[in-house]
Amino acid sequence: MFQIISILSFIVVLGGIGLHRLIYSNWQGPETQITLGTCRIGPRYFRKLAFLFGLLSFSVLLFTGFGPLLFGLRLHGYLLMIHATFAPVFIACVAFIAVTSAEQYAFNEKDLEQIPCPGCKPAKLIAGCCLTDTGLGAKLGFWILLVMSLPVTLSMVLSMLPLFGPQGQDFLFQAHRWSALIFALTLIVELYILIRMRAIKDTKQ
Repeated sequence: MFQIISILSFIVVLGGIGLHRLIYSNWQGPETQITLGTCRIGPRYFRKLAFLFGLLSFSVLLFTGFGPLLFGLRLHGYLLMIHATFAPVFIACVAFIAVTSAEQYAFNEKDLEQIPCPGCKPAKLIAGCCLTDTGLGAKLGFWILLVMSLPVTLSMVLSMLPLFGPQGQDFLFQAHRWSALIFALTLIVELYILIRMRAIKDTKQ
């Protein structure tokens, strides 16, 4: 069942992103590149570096973790070794980004103005989607990712300790892959929102 749900989930998310791109097509493809920008050494530089390493490790984890599902296989052998090697790198990058970016992604009163509701004053929206083009969706995705990173990490770490029997190990395994699925889908949407916001910002310059 997990195999079918995973495949369908990725199809739905990627299809939804494509549909959203068609509906709100107010940005240009060539402007979607995210660069390191300035090479000055500072907190922003290290945050971008952590983002790139995290993105690389996430790509490897996504391929090694969900790739075998396409063929109905389990993660084992060299793929498991690669998966286990890149997992700590990804966790470290997520922790660093969480500490250095939490203030930037904190909700404020301006975010409430972006939410249209009956009987309220018209929302001060920019031209486009209120979730993906105002920063509200990016902030929401950021905190969802932080929350989901806990079960993803703890289920993996606890499964390595001789504290649980066969049933406990099976529960941790199931918890790890289901939480990893939610985390991966959320991160894909978050990356799309960030790329879209960057493109919109570049077109206004």
